[in-house]
Amino acid sequence: MQALYFEGTGKLAWRDDQAIPLAGDDQAIVRPIAATTCDLDRGIIDGVVQLPPGFAIGHEAVAEVMEVGDGVRTVVPGDIVVVPWKPACGACDVCRAGLTASCEALGFRTAYGLPYGGGPEGKGVGGLFSDRVWIPFADAMLVKIPDDVDPIAVAGIGDNLTDSYINVSKAMARHPGARVLVWGGIGKLGPYSVDHAFAAGAASVDYIDHNPIAREIAQDLGARVHAEFDPAWNRQFPVVIFAGPSPACLRSAFTALSPGGHLSQLMIFFQDTEVPMMEIYLRDITFSNGRPSTRPHIPAVLELCRCGKLHPEKTLSKVIAWDDAPEALLEQTLMPVVARQPILSPRRFACLPVD
Repeated sequence: MQALYFEGTGKLAWRDDQAIPLAGDDQAIVRPIAATTCDLDRGIIDGVVQLPPGFAIGHEAVAEVMEVGDGVRTVVPGDIVVVPWKPACGACDVCRAGLTASCEALGFRTAYGLPYGGGPEGKGVGGLFSDRVWIPFADAMLVKIPDDVDPIAVAGIGDNLTDSYINVSKAMARHPGARVLVWGGIGKLGPYSVDHAFAAGAASVDYIDHNPIAREIAQDLGARVHAEFDPAWNRQFPVVIFAGPSPACLRSAFTALSPGGHLSQLMIFFQDTEVPMMEIYLRDITFSNGRPSTRPHIPAVLELCRCGKLHPEKTLSKVIAWDDAPEALLEQTLMPVVARQPILSPRRFACLPVD
């Protein structure tokens, strides 16, 4: 089979790779049919996130089920499913608590599209820009996509689309109907968060992003858009959703919180980062940050898409033929989706040639 490999900054290439075989009753093999880059993938490709080259990339995809073990009960070959970014067993204490991102069944750091080991021989579980992907816990991991939800539009649901839902929902549960400030700047997390904020009942949303395309999407979703942070926003927002580009921006975001407010932080900082502890203390605010345990929340996000309360298609940049991924994914776009037609399912993508 072929898999898309990160070969160094600004370089992706197809490699012939050895597929992990179906080897257990609770396992499945899937074939990704719509895959996209997340904020972390973009950083890896551009060299902002320093990882050694030579691994299969990608951990956001919708896939077609090709094979299932004898014990699998929730999916069958031909089903179109969401693949969560993190393999999780669904049975351990942390999984039962809803913290699937902390499952250690294959290793705490094991994830699709990252060089952190795990898998049957400790060599990793591969990436989601691949011809075949091993699913170690099919019933616990895979979620079927309803027939009336576009798989291409929700290609990011295994990570970023659901990550945004988790963080916005957490904040809006504390402050129903609040004014919301979303600070974007890292991929599609910002526009996704605007969409989720309105779906959760925000009274208004202000959106900051240096990217004019992201601002245009946010404005289309109903937000007031800004290229820069306004210091006059001091103590103005009960809810701040932060997916901004730097620790300095995060510090400014804290100042926008009104007393008792909540800041959800989606951005990954790889170094220790100063936070304004005195401001946090004086305002009595709450702050959340962490790897997203997306699997328990994917059904809710699918339902929001199905009933038209979410609009992920508005964030979609372009659809790319599968074979063109190595060159096309180097372009700076918010949400490029690499897609191909299913084999077993009768569903077809109108935007692609029929095989």
